[in-house]
Amino acid sequence: MRKRTTLKDVAQEAGVTAATVSYVINNTPGQSIRPETRRRVLQAVRRLNYMPNAHARTLRNRTVPCVGVVLRRNLSVPRFSQMAFGIQTRLEEEGYNVLLLGNRADALGHADYASAYLAGRVGGIIFIGIENEGPDPESLKILSDESAPLVVFDCQQQADTYSTVDLDYRGGARLITSRILERGCRRVLYLRPQVDTAQERLREQGVRDICEASGAELLVREAPIDLHNIDVWDERYTVGSTEDGIKLSEELIETARDLLTEAEDGDAIITSWATWTHFFRKIAPERNLIYAELANNGENWLAANFYTRLPNYETGIACAEEVLSLMRGGAPSARIIKLTNVIEPKLEPRRH
Repeated sequence: MRKRTTLKDVAQEAGVTAATVSYVINNTPGQSIRPETRRRVLQAVRRLNYMPNAHARTLRNRTVPCVGVVLRRNLSVPRFSQMAFGIQTRLEEEGYNVLLLGNRADALGHADYASAYLAGRVGGIIFIGIENEGPDPESLKILSDESAPLVVFDCQQQADTYSTVDLDYRGGARLITSRILERGCRRVLYLRPQVDTAQERLREQGVRDICEASGAELLVREAPIDLHNIDVWDERYTVGSTEDGIKLSEELIETARDLLTEAEDGDAIITSWATWTHFFRKIAPERNLIYAELANNGENWLAANFYTRLPNYETGIACAEEVLSLMRGGAPSARIIKLTNVIEPKLEPRRH
């Protein structure tokens, strides 16, 4: 391992005293630092990749009873709130607190979760990926050099120095597609977002696997939702219908109309995301079609004939258990969570 950059190294690089460096990086109250001096110190910090390390100084022989959860997503979205609750519940059972981190750069230009670990504020980290993107390479190296307990969720990555937890998107899509084709469907229309991530590729591949194996025809179409407007789509969980959100919903409705013109009675329409089948039912409630959703978090359980209930709470518990294992000296592992909870809701007639 290369020699760690010290406070004195930064001071020498910036041409100031070690005390001045300490005042700048800690934003010490009552110290008047000239803007030019502060700028030189921060530039030296970034050039030398210096990070204060409380673990190295004082925390090597004791446990920090807090786990950092990196989650830069809208917590009003059921998937993320359910998972966060699972993490919190399991960690609290073991006497640990949770520190929510947003994966933002701190004053020194480093990711907040790497800084939080080195500053001794957390003893382990659960990183929840954004559209299957994991920690940045610089932060991974910092945490790896420190043997930091790290669990990465939903990034579909292989790793040796940290644990991973992933969902079996392909297997889940295969299972629900098989259930649909058992109904006698010979053609499947699959609607997915305009998002090129491992999650979406695996889902489509699972649908494709079963259609090819059974000889069913598969048509793949894309909804007008992508990485640039996904936050607009999620806003309906917090502020309701916004002008941009209504416009996006109208575009999705038009996509559904177009898809319905291609569909024939007896076909199946599978959507990658939850709530989309509601638009089809709203447009053409009389059509003899089978609807399915590959992911449902409890938002909409009557529009689809089949849906896969995502194990979000259970996944949160799994991530918490993995980070606890690492914090207690366990070896990194890779956990795959199967998506087997395919539900076929039945609307019972009202009894008078």
